[in-house]
Amino acid sequence: MLVLLLLSLLLHLCYLAVPELQHLISPVFIALILGLLAAFVLPLLSVQPRQLLAAQLNTIASWQQKALRLGIVLFAFSVEPELVLQTEPLALMQLFFVVLLILTAAFWLGIKLFKLPTDLVLLISCGLSFCGTSAIFATWSVRQSSQASLTQSLAVVLLMGLLSLLMYAVLMQTGWLPETQLAWLIGSTAPEVSQAVAAGSQLGDAAPQAVIAKLFRVCLLVPFLLLLSLNSKTKDGFVFPWFVLAFIAVLLVTMVFSVPAWFSQGAVLLSQSCLIFAMLVTGLLTCWQDLKQCSGKVFVFAAVVMSLLFSLSYLFLPG
Repeated sequence: MLVLLLLSLLLHLCYLAVPELQHLISPVFIALILGLLAAFVLPLLSVQPRQLLAAQLNTIASWQQKALRLGIVLFAFSVEPELVLQTEPLALMQLFFVVLLILTAAFWLGIKLFKLPTDLVLLISCGLSFCGTSAIFATWSVRQSSQASLTQSLAVVLLMGLLSLLMYAVLMQTGWLPETQLAWLIGSTAPEVSQAVAAGSQLGDAAPQAVIAKLFRVCLLVPFLLLLSLNSKTKDGFVFPWFVLAFIAVLLVTMVFSVPAWFSQGAVLLSQSCLIFAMLVTGLLTCWQDLKQCSGKVFVFAAVVMSLLFSLSYLFLPG
C-alpha cells in the first residue's frame, strides 16, 4: 500500500514540477497505463501482483474505490457551472434512449443469435451499458448468477474497456471530432467510470462533459436494478452509488454559491491525487489471465455490442 501511495505521489510531483506535461497527456491516464503495463509485465517475470499483494488486497481494493469516488466528487469543483447549464436535457434523453436500445439489442443478440447463457448476456450487457465492473457486481448481487458468468463477464468487459481507450487515443490524434463532442462520446461509451475520467481528462475544458455523460449512465443503473430485483432469485438488494449524488450536490453548490478560488484549486489538486492513485491500482490489479477463460463467441458478442454502442452514441452526439 505504501509503495503504491509513494508511486502515485511521485507521479503527481513530476507533473507539478513540470506543468507543461499536463498539456501533453493527463497524469491520470499515465497512471492507468503504468498500472496496466505492470500487470502485464510482472507475470512474465514470475511475479503475480494479486499474489504479491494478497495480504492487503481487500484493503487496497477498498482504498482504490474510495479514492476513485472521492476524486470524482472533488472533480466537480473543476466543472464550470456554465458548462453544466449548457448541457441540454435533450442530450441526456438521447443518451437514455441509446442505453435502452443497447440493452434491448444486446439481450436479443446474445440469447437468440449467439445462443449464450442468459445470465452471461445480462452481466456483459449491463457492464457495457452502465458502468463496467461495478454494474456487473451489482447485477450479479441481485441475480446471483454463477461464478463462471461473473468471471467471464468481468474479463470481457475489461478487454472492451482497454480497446475503448485505444479508440479514444486514435480519435484524439486524428482530431476527427471537436473536443466537446469527443468528451460526450467518451462518457457515452466508456465501460468504466475510471476510463471515462482518464480519457476525458486529456480534453482540457471539455473533460467535464465526459464525466457528466458517464455519471448519467451510472444513475440509469439504479432503476434498472430495482426492476431486476422484482424478479430476482434473491432479495439482498444492491449498493446505491451515493458518490453520484455527492457529485451532483457539489455541482449545485458551485452553481449557487461563489466558492473561494483557493478552496477550488485545493479540491482539484486533491481530486487529481486521488484519481492518480485509483488509476494506478486499477491497472495493477487487472487480471489478464481471466481473458483466457472466455470463448471466442463471447468476445465477438461483446465486440458487436460495443460497436453498436459507439455507433448509436455517435449518431446521437449533441451539437
